[in-house]
Amino acid sequence: MEIYKKMFEELITRDVSSILRYTGARTLNDSRIKLNFFKKEIIVDLRKKEIYYFKESAAGKKELIDTYTSSLILHYLLNADGTPLSGRWISFRELPGGLFYWQTIPGVLEPLVRKYEGNGSEFLKKTFEIGGEKYNQFKFASVIYPFKMFPVLMIFDEKSVEFEAGIRVLFDESASHYIKTDIIKLVVVYIVNKLCK
Repeated sequence: MEIYKKMFEELITRDVSSILRYTGARTLNDSRIKLNFFKKEIIVDLRKKEIYYFKESAAGKKELIDTYTSSLILHYLLNADGTPLSGRWISFRELPGGLFYWQTIPGVLEPLVRKYEGNGSEFLKKTFEIGGEKYNQFKFASVIYPFKMFPVLMIFDEKSVEFEAGIRVLFDESASHYIKTDIIKLVVVYIVNKLCK
């Protein structure tokens, strides 16, 4: 909670126009930033220090976003430097410091392999539900956008007679200009959780 508060305090001191330019976000007014998180629009209210979904409930109440998710959003807003997307995909271990963490990634992805091992079509369908787009170079591949400038490519291989099921996760070469490597792992965990629901 303390880290969350410090991140919000730091964000408030930043130039809003730079944040918008670097992240692909928009502004509703001087104190509210609107951006996409997966396929939903969210509001970051700098004055009230709240993050919530743009669409209010039928009762007119804000649907506040939990602290963990809000921390990922704040991290993106604070770290984005506007580097253009390269269109070149890299593995986790190619990220700065990625060699330190990369061996933990297969374990993070294992629940997806178990859930969809014989059903790549269902895997794709689930990625579409969270805003993923079909990546046509592979049969079961989708580009998911946690944030506008942070695409994640997931390539799923179904179990066959010869091979076990597997999944690869790749990032745009610019990824570390938006999210630090250790936090990228948390974003992957977040995606896995969404796809396993």
